[in-house]
Amino acid sequence: GFYLDVLKDRMYTLPKRALARRSAQTAIWHVAEAMVRWLAPVLSFTAEEIWKHLPGQRAASVLHSTWHELPQVPELLRDWDLLLRLRGDVARELEKLRAAGTIGAPLEAEIDLWCEAATGEKLTAFGDELRFLLIVSEARVHVGAPPAASAGAVPGATLGEAVRIEVRRSQATKCVRCWHYRADVGSHAEHPELCGRCIENIADFDGDGGETRLIA
Repeated sequence: GFYLDVLKDRMYTLPKRALARRSAQTAIWHVAEAMVRWLAPVLSFTAEEIWKHLPGQRAASVLHSTWHELPQVPELLRDWDLLLRLRGDVARELEKLRAAGTIGAPLEAEIDLWCEAATGEKLTAFGDELRFLLIVSEARVHVGAPPAASAGAVPGATLGEAVRIEVRRSQATKCVRCWHYRADVGSHAEHPELCGRCIENIADFDGDGGETRLIA
């Protein structure tokens, strides 16, 4: 569920043949091929229905197949356990803003994360992907304690003082295409309602260009 939730942005906004989009589709295909076989002994009728809709040549029944062999891929040296715990903590803080009527959706928010050096290095390794993984419009990582001006920074529910989180409604303008609130919306005279990322993506929407992403 986490992976599919994160993928929605690139599936809807990147060029059809963009590498980052095709990479995600390939990963989804491998997940589906593996899971349908795992489900078959328990949910045989459901697995058979899924089997009929998967692309490519295959046996007449999922029950005639063997386990799907997943490809060997390079290991990304990133702390996913930390990211998932952080995501839960951020979601709790975002829900407080939503309940207060400050935001209606997570993309209306931006966050600042204050942490010690080792944790900061791990989070910085995600690069700009961090905002996509947390599904907010901006995510900034700072090393050290939050300044006095950041009185709203709170420790995470699971991470505690390891990461202090400050969430607020973004003051940037909403991109009408990707719905992210970005400071560069309106900077392009030909596309005044789009952010720079969307302008890059529509420039080659019928080709295989588009933005470069760090994580598949």
